[in-house]
Amino acid sequence: MLAAGGLLVAGCSSGSGTAAPAPTVAAASTSSGSSTDNSSTDSSSSDAPSSSEDSSTQASAAELDEATTTWFTTFCTSLADIGQYTQPDTTGQSLTEAQSTVVTAYTGLSTGAAKAAVALQATEPPTITGGDEVAAGFVTGFQNLADVYGRGAQTVAALTPSTASDIKSAIEAVEQEAKGAQPESMPDLDPGVQSAVEQLPECSNLGN
Repeated sequence: MLAAGGLLVAGCSSGSGTAAPAPTVAAASTSSGSSTDNSSTDSSSSDAPSSSEDSSTQASAAELDEATTTWFTTFCTSLADIGQYTQPDTTGQSLTEAQSTVVTAYTGLSTGAAKAAVALQATEPPTITGGDEVAAGFVTGFQNLADVYGRGAQTVAALTPSTASDIKSAIEAVEQEAKGAQPESMPDLDPGVQSAVEQLPECSNLGN
């Protein structure tokens, strides 16, 4: 559901001939097809049992206890903060400009991940199965990502690139390290809990 792997910088996209490839971070995945259109089935009276069955697995965000609501709200807010630094656009930029863009993005990712770790560490774990382990895992994962991207920003800033490949190579090295630093994925949640979490305003863009 809420894959921490969404924080992983998945690769680099090249811009113009003089632009360095930009890191691409897919923050928690958003799927436009995640919501099911029931309009075609609602018109049939034979679907009434199905609607009744569906309602048994749905839960309102109001049904989440305070600890779980607070934790997921903090988690989703943290992802949104980190997300503003994802997919920096270096199209049409010179090497120096692209280098600066990547450094700014990595610095933002590092700062955002560090803030996320602090915020979650100060938040009571959710009362889901394995909630303590999930919470601790994300704190550690975000701390690791903050370290990786902080050092990555320093590495890219120290470059004297002559071609886009110089920056790309540095980015790829940072991304490879980030793969091992990212938090573990969120475990499968009870359908009712998942539905309730997705109804939280801060988590409305999170889906499968």
